[in-house]
Amino acid sequence: MGSRKTREVEATPPRKGGSALVVVLWVVSLLAILIGSMAFDAHIEARITSYYRKRAKAEYLAQSGIEIARMLLRRRGEVSDEERADEGNDRWIEPARQLKKSALRGLVEPLGEGTITLDIVPEPARRNINNLDLQNNINEVEVTDNLERVLEVGGLTEDAGLWPKLIESFLDWVDADDKARTEGAETEDYYATLKPPYKAANRPLDTVEELLLVKGFNRAILFGGTLDTGFEKEEPRSLSGIADLLTTYGDGKVNINSASPRVLMTLPGVDDLIAGTIVEEREGWKDDKGKRRSSPYKNTGELFTRIPELDPNRLSRYLTTADSTICRITSVGEVHGVRRKVWCIGEFAAGQVKILRWREED
Repeated sequence: MGSRKTREVEATPPRKGGSALVVVLWVVSLLAILIGSMAFDAHIEARITSYYRKRAKAEYLAQSGIEIARMLLRRRGEVSDEERADEGNDRWIEPARQLKKSALRGLVEPLGEGTITLDIVPEPARRNINNLDLQNNINEVEVTDNLERVLEVGGLTEDAGLWPKLIESFLDWVDADDKARTEGAETEDYYATLKPPYKAANRPLDTVEELLLVKGFNRAILFGGTLDTGFEKEEPRSLSGIADLLTTYGDGKVNINSASPRVLMTLPGVDDLIAGTIVEEREGWKDDKGKRRSSPYKNTGELFTRIPELDPNRLSRYLTTADSTICRITSVGEVHGVRRKVWCIGEFAAGQVKILRWREED
């Protein structure tokens, strides 16, 4: 009997193999998760590194565009108005000639892995907000009329009910006294009550962006976006903004050979159709080889001859065809979809470009 019990015990040993298999599977699963996590982190780090590498290259390209602009500004005084046989295959001749005639927009220059997109536009292609009446803003009626047109082109129409507050606040900001207009604002009655408080400038604007400090103005009005007018039952308005229409440089006259259609529409008697006609006329035609032959206006008199719909009595004092030493250079570098933008205000004199303002953006 005793031997039989012993054989039965020996015939049924404990089963440990199943537990070991479960442990192994858990370990393998945890290792797989760990390796996958490490691979994912490595992938993210590689993408971040790649992005910053491309961003750095795009930034260098954008800065290279500024140097190209310096070169073209120097060369525009050397080129002839029309093509000459001795010009050879110099690829910078045509951009320099275009810049001499008016403005240079949308020049695309491949370089290395990316491209440079370059604009060089005389600053009088915009309205000088410090001189809307050509008299340093002393004629408030004329300033009001011009600023209303600027706001309308920017998408803020009269029915929004904001014109009086914006215009009178602007006039209070730039005039020399501390007396607030009916819907305007001065230091004691408004700006000193803000958190943090500040003072009204009581002088002309240093930059267009300074408008953000003026009562009523905001980023939507200045740069475009959605504006809540504050009136009940009124849908928010979509604005295109006014920043691209304005400058703080120049004598206030608009260069008709370089102004955009939007800027032209801020002038008295110029609607979208007439603005389009002005631009179409100056851009000229394409020759048999598909090359564009621009036809800029030689003077304001020629403008009124070619566009008879315009009223010289209302418009002529605001216009010029004179060249300007101050221009806005915008250079965008792009590498595999990553962009960096540099723009500056430059003054060209004695063969050199003096940078008056510099800004970098994504």
